[in-house]
Amino acid sequence: MADEPTNTNNPPTTTPETNNTQPRRTSSSTPQAAKLWDAFGSPEERANALPGQSGPTATPPPKDLTVSDAMKSLSLENASSFYKMPCARDSLMLGIGAGFGVGGVRGVLGGLRSMWTACNWAVGAFAITALAAHEFCQRRRLQELDGMKQAMELMQQLKVKKQKEKEVKAAEVARAAEEERLRKSWTNLSNYKFW
Repeated sequence: MADEPTNTNNPPTTTPETNNTQPRRTSSSTPQAAKLWDAFGSPEERANALPGQSGPTATPPPKDLTVSDAMKSLSLENASSFYKMPCARDSLMLGIGAGFGVGGVRGVLGGLRSMWTACNWAVGAFAITALAAHEFCQRRRLQELDGMKQAMELMQQLKVKKQKEKEVKAAEVARAAEEERLRKSWTNLSNYKFW
Protein backbone atom coordinates (compact mmCIF):
# COMPACT_ATOMS: atom_id res chain seq x y z
CA MET A 1 0.00 0.00 0.00
CA ALA A 2 2.75 2.44 0.90
CA ASP A 3 4.75 1.72 -2.25
CA GLU A 4 1.77 2.29 -4.57
CA PRO A 5 1.73 5.69 -6.31
CA THR A 6 -1.27 7.86 -5.57
CA ASN A 7 -3.04 9.57 -8.42
CA THR A 8 -5.08 12.57 -7.33
CA ASN A 9 -6.35 13.38 -10.83
CA ASN A 10 -8.53 10.31 -11.33
CA PRO A 11 -11.45 9.67 -8.96
CA PRO A 12 -11.59 6.20 -7.41
CA THR A 13 -13.58 3.78 -9.49
CA THR A 14 -16.14 1.51 -7.93
CA THR A 15 -16.39 -2.10 -8.92
CA PRO A 16 -19.62 -4.09 -8.92
CA GLU A 17 -18.40 -5.94 -5.82
CA THR A 18 -18.09 -2.72 -3.78
CA ASN A 19 -21.12 -0.95 -5.22
CA ASN A 20 -24.08 -0.53 -2.87
CA THR A 21 -26.74 -1.18 -5.49
CA GLN A 22 -28.17 -4.54 -6.47
CA PRO A 23 -25.83 -6.63 -8.65
CA ARG A 24 -26.94 -7.11 -12.22
CA ARG A 25 -27.99 -10.68 -12.86
CA THR A 26 -29.26 -12.02 -16.13
CA SER A 27 -29.42 -15.78 -15.71
CA SER A 28 -32.72 -17.59 -15.90
CA SER A 29 -32.47 -18.61 -12.23
CA THR A 30 -32.75 -15.04 -10.91
CA PRO A 31 -35.94 -14.13 -9.08
CA GLN A 32 -38.56 -11.95 -10.73
CA ALA A 33 -37.84 -9.00 -8.42
CA ALA A 34 -34.17 -8.99 -9.47
CA LYS A 35 -35.17 -9.03 -13.14
CA LEU A 36 -37.52 -6.11 -12.51
CA TRP A 37 -34.72 -4.23 -10.68
CA ASP A 38 -32.47 -4.85 -13.70
CA ALA A 39 -35.14 -3.48 -16.03
CA PHE A 40 -36.30 -0.47 -14.00
CA GLY A 41 -33.52 0.15 -11.50
CA SER A 42 -33.42 -0.36 -7.79
CA PRO A 43 -36.11 1.41 -5.71
CA GLU A 44 -33.32 2.96 -3.63
CA GLU A 45 -31.79 4.70 -6.66
CA ARG A 46 -33.07 8.15 -7.53
CA ALA A 47 -34.76 8.11 -10.89
CA ASN A 48 -35.37 11.84 -11.17
CA ALA A 49 -31.83 13.16 -10.81
CA LEU A 50 -31.14 15.83 -13.39
CA PRO A 51 -27.90 15.89 -15.39
CA GLY A 52 -25.38 18.26 -13.88
CA GLN A 53 -27.18 18.31 -10.53
CA SER A 54 -25.00 18.63 -7.47
CA GLY A 55 -25.14 16.22 -4.56
CA PRO A 56 -24.45 12.56 -3.88
CA THR A 57 -26.80 11.36 -6.63
CA ALA A 58 -25.65 13.83 -9.28
CA THR A 59 -25.27 12.60 -12.82
CA PRO A 60 -22.75 14.05 -15.24
CA PRO A 61 -24.14 16.27 -18.00
CA PRO A 62 -24.70 14.37 -21.25
CA LYS A 63 -22.08 14.92 -23.91
CA ASP A 64 -22.95 15.51 -27.54
CA LEU A 65 -22.60 12.46 -29.76
CA THR A 66 -21.13 12.61 -33.23
CA VAL A 67 -21.15 10.27 -36.20
CA SER A 68 -17.59 9.23 -35.43
CA ASP A 69 -18.65 8.24 -31.90
CA ALA A 70 -21.45 6.15 -33.37
CA MET A 71 -19.05 4.46 -35.78
CA LYS A 72 -16.63 3.71 -32.92
CA SER A 73 -19.43 1.98 -31.02
CA LEU A 74 -19.92 -0.52 -33.87
CA SER A 75 -17.88 -3.68 -33.64
CA LEU A 76 -17.49 -6.91 -35.57
CA GLU A 77 -18.81 -8.84 -32.58
CA ASN A 78 -22.04 -6.83 -32.59
CA ALA A 79 -22.45 -7.28 -36.33
CA SER A 80 -21.87 -11.02 -36.12
CA SER A 81 -24.32 -11.54 -33.25
CA PHE A 82 -27.16 -9.16 -34.15
CA TYR A 83 -29.54 -12.11 -34.38
CA LYS A 84 -29.26 -12.58 -30.60
CA MET A 85 -30.97 -9.24 -29.94
CA PRO A 86 -34.58 -9.38 -28.73
CA CYS A 87 -37.12 -9.82 -31.54
CA ALA A 88 -34.42 -10.07 -34.25
CA ARG A 89 -34.51 -13.81 -34.79
CA ASP A 90 -38.30 -14.09 -35.01
CA SER A 91 -38.66 -11.10 -37.30
CA LEU A 92 -35.85 -12.28 -39.60
CA MET A 93 -37.35 -15.77 -39.83
CA LEU A 94 -40.77 -14.34 -40.61
CA GLY A 95 -39.23 -12.05 -43.26
CA ILE A 96 -37.32 -14.94 -44.86
CA GLY A 97 -40.50 -16.99 -45.03
CA ALA A 98 -42.52 -14.14 -46.54
CA GLY A 99 -39.77 -13.32 -49.05
CA PHE A 100 -39.44 -16.94 -50.09
CA GLY A 101 -43.20 -17.30 -50.46
CA VAL A 102 -43.78 -14.10 -52.45
CA GLY A 103 -40.67 -14.55 -54.60
CA GLY A 104 -41.49 -18.20 -55.23
CA VAL A 105 -45.05 -17.45 -56.28
CA ARG A 106 -43.90 -14.63 -58.57
CA GLY A 107 -41.19 -16.86 -60.05
CA VAL A 108 -43.55 -19.77 -60.70
CA LEU A 109 -46.29 -17.61 -62.17
CA GLY A 110 -43.97 -15.44 -64.28
CA GLY A 111 -41.57 -18.09 -65.52
CA LEU A 112 -37.90 -17.54 -66.36
CA ARG A 113 -38.45 -14.22 -68.09
CA SER A 114 -39.59 -12.58 -64.81
CA MET A 115 -36.90 -14.04 -62.52
CA TRP A 116 -35.36 -10.63 -61.69
CA THR A 117 -38.80 -9.24 -60.90
CA ALA A 118 -39.47 -12.23 -58.65
CA CYS A 119 -36.16 -11.62 -56.85
CA ASN A 120 -37.02 -7.96 -56.34
CA TRP A 121 -40.43 -8.90 -54.95
CA ALA A 122 -38.77 -11.47 -52.63
CA VAL A 123 -36.29 -8.92 -51.26
CA GLY A 124 -39.02 -6.30 -50.84
CA ALA A 125 -41.34 -8.76 -49.09
CA PHE A 126 -38.48 -9.86 -46.82
CA ALA A 127 -37.57 -6.29 -45.86
CA ILE A 128 -41.12 -5.07 -45.27
CA THR A 129 -42.19 -8.18 -43.34
CA ALA A 130 -39.04 -8.28 -41.20
CA LEU A 131 -39.30 -4.58 -40.32
CA ALA A 132 -43.03 -4.81 -39.54
CA ALA A 133 -42.54 -7.94 -37.41
CA HIS A 134 -39.63 -6.34 -35.55
CA GLU A 135 -41.61 -3.18 -34.78
CA PHE A 136 -44.62 -5.22 -33.67
CA CYS A 137 -42.42 -7.33 -31.38
CA GLN A 138 -40.71 -4.25 -29.92
CA ARG A 139 -44.09 -2.62 -29.23
CA ARG A 140 -45.27 -5.81 -27.52
CA ARG A 141 -42.08 -5.88 -25.39
CA LEU A 142 -42.59 -2.24 -24.37
CA GLN A 143 -46.17 -3.00 -23.37
CA GLU A 144 -44.94 -5.96 -21.33
CA LEU A 145 -42.30 -3.77 -19.63
CA ASP A 146 -44.97 -1.15 -18.86
CA GLY A 147 -47.15 -3.88 -17.38
CA MET A 148 -44.26 -5.12 -15.23
CA LYS A 149 -43.56 -1.55 -14.12
CA GLN A 150 -47.20 -1.08 -13.13
CA ALA A 151 -47.13 -4.44 -11.34
CA MET A 152 -44.04 -3.34 -9.40
CA GLU A 153 -45.72 -0.07 -8.44
CA LEU A 154 -48.86 -1.94 -7.36
CA MET A 155 -46.77 -4.39 -5.33
CA GLN A 156 -44.98 -1.47 -3.68
CA GLN A 157 -48.31 0.23 -2.90
CA LEU A 158 -49.70 -3.04 -1.54
CA LYS A 159 -46.60 -3.47 0.62
CA VAL A 160 -47.00 0.07 2.00
CA LYS A 161 -50.72 -0.51 2.58
CA LYS A 162 -50.09 -3.77 4.45
CA GLN A 163 -47.38 -2.09 6.51
CA LYS A 164 -49.76 0.74 7.45
CA GLU A 165 -52.50 -1.76 8.33
CA LYS A 166 -50.02 -3.69 10.47
CA GLU A 167 -48.94 -0.49 12.23
CA VAL A 168 -52.58 0.54 12.81
CA LYS A 169 -53.41 -2.91 14.16
CA ALA A 170 -50.35 -2.89 16.43
CA ALA A 171 -51.28 0.59 17.69
CA GLU A 172 -54.85 -0.56 18.32
CA VAL A 173 -53.66 -3.64 20.23
CA ALA A 174 -51.28 -1.47 22.27
CA ARG A 175 -54.08 1.01 23.00
CA ALA A 176 -56.44 -1.80 24.06
CA ALA A 177 -53.74 -3.30 26.29
CA GLU A 178 -53.09 0.12 27.87
CA GLU A 179 -56.82 0.63 28.50
CA GLU A 180 -57.06 -2.83 30.05
CA ARG A 181 -54.04 -2.13 32.22
CA LEU A 182 -55.49 1.18 33.35
CA ARG A 183 -58.87 -0.43 33.98
CA LYS A 184 -57.32 -3.07 36.25
CA SER A 185 -54.82 -0.71 37.84
CA TRP A 186 -54.92 -0.10 41.59
CA THR A 187 -54.73 3.64 40.91
CA ASN A 188 -58.10 3.59 39.13
CA LEU A 189 -60.64 4.79 41.72
CA SER A 190 -63.56 3.07 40.04
CA ASN A 191 -62.04 -0.29 40.99
CA TYR A 192 -62.72 0.45 44.67
CA LYS A 193 -66.19 0.26 46.21
CA PHE A 194 -66.84 2.47 49.12
CA TRP A 195 -70.05 1.88 51.05
